[in-house]
Amino acid sequence: MLGIKMLKIKGFRGYVDEKEFTFETPVIILFGENHRGKSSTLNAIEWCLFGKECIGRDTGIRERIDWEVRNRNLPLKDEVFVEIELKDENNDTFKIMRKWISKEKDELQITLPDGQLLTKEEAEKRLDQILKCSFRDFLTTVYQHQEAIRAILTQEPRDRNDAIDRLLGLSDYRNILSGINEAKIDEKQRKLNEKLEIFKGNIETALKTRQKDLEEKRKELINKGIKESFINENGAYEIAKIVKEALSQFASEIGLTLTDLPISENWKEIKEKFLDKVNKEITRFRSEMPDVKRQGELVKEKHKITSLQSILEIKNKKYQDAKKKIEEFIKDIGDEEKLNNTKSHIEKQIALKEKELKEINAKGKTISEAIEYLKLESIDKNICPVCEKETPDLLTHLEQEWNKKYKEQMGKIKDEREKLKKDLDNVEQRLKQLRELDKNKKTAENELKEIYKEIAAYLKREITEKDDPSTILAKHLNELDEEINKLKESIDSRQKKLDDIQEKAKELEQILEILNLEEKRKIVEEIKETPEYKKIEDLKDKMAELANELNKIKEAINQASHEEAKEKIIFACKKINELFCKITNNPAISKIELSVTPDSRTGRNNYEFKDQNGKDLTPILSQGDLNALALSIFLGLSSLNNQFGFLMLDDPSQSLGSAHKEKFVEILDDISAHRSIILSTMDKELQDLIVSKLTKAKTKYIFTNWTPTGGPEVRRE
Repeated sequence: MLGIKMLKIKGFRGYVDEKEFTFETPVIILFGENHRGKSSTLNAIEWCLFGKECIGRDTGIRERIDWEVRNRNLPLKDEVFVEIELKDENNDTFKIMRKWISKEKDELQITLPDGQLLTKEEAEKRLDQILKCSFRDFLTTVYQHQEAIRAILTQEPRDRNDAIDRLLGLSDYRNILSGINEAKIDEKQRKLNEKLEIFKGNIETALKTRQKDLEEKRKELINKGIKESFINENGAYEIAKIVKEALSQFASEIGLTLTDLPISENWKEIKEKFLDKVNKEITRFRSEMPDVKRQGELVKEKHKITSLQSILEIKNKKYQDAKKKIEEFIKDIGDEEKLNNTKSHIEKQIALKEKELKEINAKGKTISEAIEYLKLESIDKNICPVCEKETPDLLTHLEQEWNKKYKEQMGKIKDEREKLKKDLDNVEQRLKQLRELDKNKKTAENELKEIYKEIAAYLKREITEKDDPSTILAKHLNELDEEINKLKESIDSRQKKLDDIQEKAKELEQILEILNLEEKRKIVEEIKETPEYKKIEDLKDKMAELANELNKIKEAINQASHEEAKEKIIFACKKINELFCKITNNPAISKIELSVTPDSRTGRNNYEFKDQNGKDLTPILSQGDLNALALSIFLGLSSLNNQFGFLMLDDPSQSLGSAHKEKFVEILDDISAHRSIILSTMDKELQDLIVSKLTKAKTKYIFTNWTPTGGPEVRRE
């Protein structure tokens, strides 16, 4: 049996600073309130032994989902590790250390009794040999985790049966059966048979498809007039010679050289080396025939002539429009000479008005100054300041004359002058318009002359003012059309010859396709005779034999597991009944019956708990009784597994009354005689009972304050 001597923890779960625990006495008590680090201490032991196996959904423990190993407040530079010293029945000591590397990786090292250090995979392999126990076995026979224990009574029957199998030490049987089932031999055998049948069906389908394609293609060729005797390798060779001769004769007619076209008597080489070249030669002849090249040149020339016609029409229209606009302007308004004469006349009229205004302004200024003078104080209003002649009411007379004669007359002359200026502006605007029209006409005329030059250069002839370029272009275009039409007749005739040759080449291709299909059909027909196909048939038979043998093995394992379970239950049931009755003293339950029967579907062990009357226990149990029953099952069955010399109990007194606790402590006292106990609790009553009632030596670790940066404060008593 393996015992635990020492535990050292750094940075794991609730721990930050390094802490060390020694387990020198048969009973170790971890006491303190919730969230002080007690559970982290027990977790550290299982993590050191089993690593990632005790983390995640597969553990069956809800709180292990998204479990964090590294303490969140630990400095990044600090390492995380748990170290344990285990002692076996020979007093040999094994020092086991597991370091956290990342969320997905940890690193194990083991120091053997002789001082040899093992690491990584070698250490993992040796640890399995030392523990001889899986994590699930450890969880159900050594570590009393509340949720794991209660699962025996409350989870699905399949999982409950699995837990009890492990408590009984029958996990090897179940693991072998799980491995056989995970291999899914029956399913693989069924899939192999299905695939083989599908493969056979595919062969038959392929043969039918090939035959149908062959019949259709033969029929198509015969309908074209190809004799049945030609639809073979010799026929392909003869048609290839006909195609080559026709191409050679055609090349001679058009003055081109035929590429070398070797004809093999092997139909595959005809397909790969001859036929492809034939099609390329036909394509080359179609584009390189002299008549085709000449036709292309004429079409380009026709396009150029058409383009020149279009440009000529545009430029000529532009010139005619410009010419028409200037002619209409002169007709309606006049030419430049007329407009200049009108402008000169208006300018003279404006000059006369300016002179007249100047004369009136000179005389009017004298009268205006006399009026201002007479308005001064102490001035005789009847004496003229110019001639000093006395005139009655002189000021009034002068003001009336100024307003009537000079002011009105000047206003009229100014209006006449402004009208003349507007007329002058209008004439100048018309002159500007006339010059712009003349400029446009000259531009259009120059552009027309340029297109004349371009046409003359293209036609390589002179074009004078007496010529009509449009008619000349139309005539040349007609000549091109006549030549193009003559070439088309010649080209169509030769393209028809190439079409006939290509059709013959297509017939050759179809014969070659038939030969290819016949070869593929032959390959499919021969598949069943290949060594590979026969190996598949042999594999099918061997798979059937393997499935049959495995079913026999499963039956034997189930039978052995069932018989061993029955033997152990005879002892375990008595122990569970004794423990439960001692803890609860429930008057309604005088006896607990634990039975095992083979599952009708899987053949595996199926366990049931019943009272003395053969009825299901769980509906009549209180929460405390239920917990007591779970503890009784754990303690009763765990005694059957002697690999570990210690038990770990995490808060076992939940829902237990005082009387329950006293009896439970009495049971622990009996157990501590042959197995050490590590018990974590926040229950002071249970702790006091253990201290006062347990007869074995005890060590108590008190967990007090816990801080994020320091972890738990622990002192030993």
